Amino acid sequence: MKYKIFGRDPRAQLVLDDPAGLRAVLIPATVEIREDIAAELPHFRAIRDKYGMEPRSDHEHLESLIADGRVLLAITPDGPPSTWTSWGFD
Repeated sequence: MKYKIFGRDPRAQLVLDDPAGLRAVLIPATVEIREDIAAELPHFRAIRDKYGMEPRSDHEHLESLIADGRVLLAITPDGPPSTWTSWGFD
C-alpha cells in the first residue's frame, strides 16, 4: 500500500480555506483508501467530466490510472457541521 499513513491512522482534517478572505473551515474526517481502480472508474470519470477534461475510453482511462499508481481517497466527515471548527464567518 503506497499510502501507508492512512492505513495506519485514517484520521484526517480537511481544510476549506477562502483564498480571498480570512475564512476557513476545519473538518475532522476519516480517510478510506480505495485501491480497486476498476470499481472506482465511474468516480474518476466524473472528476474528468467536472473539470472539462477530454473523455477517454474506459480501457484507456483504467490503464492510465493504474500506470500512474492512482487510488481514490474517500474522505468522510466524522460529525455534523455543528462539530466543525470555523472562523471568519459573521
